Amino acid sequence: MLDLLSRVMVTVLTLMCFLGIITNSISLYIYTRRTFRKKSINVLLSALSATDLSVCFLAIPVFASTQLQQWIPPEVTAMIMVYLYPFTIMFQSMSVWLLVSITIDRYLAVCHPFTVNSYSTRNRALATVGVVVLFSFAYNAVRFWEYTINFDVPEENRTIEAMVTPMLRADRDFMLWYQNVATMVSQFAFPLVVLCVLNIQVARTIIRASEQRRELVASVRREHCTAKMMIMVVLVFLFCYIFSFVLNVLEIFHARIFESAFGYFLNDINNVLVVVNSSSAFVFYFKYSTRFRNQARTLPVIRWFASMSKFNMYDTVTSNPTMTTRLKESIITMRGNSSSRLNSTHDLLYKPSYSKPCDI
Repeated sequence: MLDLLSRVMVTVLTLMCFLGIITNSISLYIYTRRTFRKKSINVLLSALSATDLSVCFLAIPVFASTQLQQWIPPEVTAMIMVYLYPFTIMFQSMSVWLLVSITIDRYLAVCHPFTVNSYSTRNRALATVGVVVLFSFAYNAVRFWEYTINFDVPEENRTIEAMVTPMLRADRDFMLWYQNVATMVSQFAFPLVVLCVLNIQVARTIIRASEQRRELVASVRREHCTAKMMIMVVLVFLFCYIFSFVLNVLEIFHARIFESAFGYFLNDINNVLVVVNSSSAFVFYFKYSTRFRNQARTLPVIRWFASMSKFNMYDTVTSNPTMTTRLKESIITMRGNSSSRLNSTHDLLYKPSYSKPCDI
């Protein structure tokens, strides 16, 4: 039963990876356009899209290879586990700390708007990306020595278990202090605390400002809307990574559980959640950013989908004569009453719509 569920999870993971590759490629293309890359937030978002794209690319061979052993030679699977797995963890670490950097940028923009221009610059954003990349590679470089490949195994006995043998992972001190304690603090606990604290402050500021929307200038409204977008991204991140945090704590006290079929199934669930986090940001970019949405609509595939949906809507209306007649009557009625509405004595105020998506 658990083997069947693991195969289902791997199938879902693979589909989510392909979806994440498409959506993150679109996000990376848009945020690296000349009109977008001038702002610091867009530099960070383009870096986040690139790292999530890399996670989705590498997750297919790394996380799905164990379920495809009957089609992939064991030598290939062994090299994937030993050499590609560390790169996957590196990009995953980059994604975490880039999200923290974006949250700090939004905190400054919303809670300290008068000082944001001196701190949130394009050069500082590029420097932040460089620091995150260097830290992620340096911290996870040791993972290349977690396992070793034994090519001396006879061909008739070559399996993943026989070829891939733990090296550093056989050291209990390494597993306790690096894999569990250090990783839990640097990749889960500290980032989660920073994300929660700063986003709570941002949310409070936005709620207080919502009572005075008429006094907000357009630039402040854009910053608030961008912050709302990133709050949604952070909420998905928290939902997906809390499970990883729980598994890391569980591994400290019950490491043997991850050597069983149930432990493999828990890892499959965790891998799916990681890919969901890397694939879902596009939804919030498209929903909350007017400029992002307008740029996305110029892409051929999205433009084709939009034209098809309009065509189907037109077919639905024209295929129903009664609906068409009512539509024409309503248009005539609206035209006939427009002048009387404009000349009425009601005190109508034409207010700008502050709830529309932001112009990032």
